[in-house]
Amino acid sequence: MATAASTPSKPLLDRINANAIRDDIDFTVLPFYQEALDSITQLRTDAANTSFPNFSTSTRIDTHTHPIPEWFRALELSAAGRETPSWNAPAHLQFMAEHSIKRCILSVSTPQANAFASPSKFEVDTDLRKKKTIALMRLLNEYVAEVCRVYPEHFSWLAVTALPYVAESISEIKYTLEELGAVGISVLTNAEGVYPGDVAFEGLWGYLEERAQEGDGREVVFIHPTDPVIKLEDGRLISSRPSPLRSGLGEFYFETARAISSITASSPPYNSTLLKYPHLHWRISHGAGAFPDISERFLLGFPKESAAAREAYKTRFWYDSAGPVWPRQVKGLTEGLGVGVEQMVFGTDYPYGIGFWDVDANIAGLADADFTSNEDKEGIYWRNAQSLWQGKIDS
Repeated sequence: MATAASTPSKPLLDRINANAIRDDIDFTVLPFYQEALDSITQLRTDAANTSFPNFSTSTRIDTHTHPIPEWFRALELSAAGRETPSWNAPAHLQFMAEHSIKRCILSVSTPQANAFASPSKFEVDTDLRKKKTIALMRLLNEYVAEVCRVYPEHFSWLAVTALPYVAESISEIKYTLEELGAVGISVLTNAEGVYPGDVAFEGLWGYLEERAQEGDGREVVFIHPTDPVIKLEDGRLISSRPSPLRSGLGEFYFETARAISSITASSPPYNSTLLKYPHLHWRISHGAGAFPDISERFLLGFPKESAAAREAYKTRFWYDSAGPVWPRQVKGLTEGLGVGVEQMVFGTDYPYGIGFWDVDANIAGLADADFTSNEDKEGIYWRNAQSLWQGKIDS
């Protein structure tokens, strides 16, 4: 039976507060900061009272799951047009055991640290918006890091950034990768309307590229969809979602296509991020969304980069099955882009997928696919994730 990790010798809150002061992060700009800190310390207490389910037959690695601190849920009561679900670690562990999942890769979902840039709660004071974004980033990262310290046998995690604030994001990523044990980073399809391939973000990608070259040869970047926005001349952000339908029904797929397009394109404001930083590996949500459908037409605009980009889509992109992606949508990748199943990884989108689709049916779409061998399915379920993270996660 699994057990929670032992209590750290240094008081947790002292460490968190001391590191925040060191890094010039002011938690007090967030009215809920004390609640957030209390929730972090409560995790270990809750774990001590948790009855662990049986994982003896579990082998799968779920690469697309989201922790939701209650204070973050209160801040974002709606997610992609639906009520933000509740989450707690014991319930997540039970879900995992029921679906043969041994380990989950946790990453906070939209809006991550960009809550105060959303049109519904836009902070007009630019300095205060920046401070709030950075403080929220740190609290989210400390929370998820502690979840993984408490349940090390079953959770790994990806750190969030404070983009579009590049210098602060680099500092945070250094902290989370080197001190908190993150196994990669998670970014949104846009940050205040700026897409990942924008030259404004090159400092972050350059830092990760250098780190990868000095380390084990790769860094993992998870791209997760969020709502599209447009920045007005006065600096305000307004929604640019063209459809009255909620984003989860399709807009997130188009956002994913925009993000992939941005890191591929070489025309301003983009600069071939995908090719310029060859040691970055990109974890792509929902089977690449709408990108396979537009890829042929899109790449016509970049004939010099198209061949190398197609190769990168086959070797440095890793596509999850949260969707539903299997058995039909995935053919846009396999038959359209020529991506091999060795680049496919397993994902459920827990807990956001619950109630949106039948999780059992979503998994069955992969399990019952008659065009994929059992060996390849096992690769998708867990071996490919191990290959992607190169020993940074346990099986």
